[in-house]
Amino acid sequence: MRPTPFQVFCGYYLGLNLDFRYRFLNQDQLAAEFAMDPAELRHLLEEYYLTPEISRHVDYNLAKAHATAQDLADSGQRDEVIAFARRTFEEYRQALVRYDPSKDFENVDYDRLFPGDAPPEPADDPGD
Repeated sequence: MRPTPFQVFCGYYLGLNLDFRYRFLNQDQLAAEFAMDPAELRHLLEEYYLTPEISRHVDYNLAKAHATAQDLADSGQRDEVIAFARRTFEEYRQALVRYDPSKDFENVDYDRLFPGDAPPEPADDPGD
């Protein structure tokens, strides 16, 4: 079975297996989930424009999406997980249209998106 772009996105970026259960999946584990060689999966990531090298230039918070998917899955809300995954995939595809190789969104401080945002409060020093 050749996985769809949605299935690859869910596994690679949201940590959701084919049953929409959360499970951390590295590239080799995801390839095994799809019963394919890791090199084949890498080819699909390239074909579907889902490689990390591309995603870093897409203005979309994949880390937050991954965490949300994990929270929903951990709370046993399967229908919500599926709905969230579909919505997130569509949002990512829309963001992909604005791919900009001159920008790197991987290390964005999402707590300070706009100039003038107050810096985060310093963490309490445990030595005090």
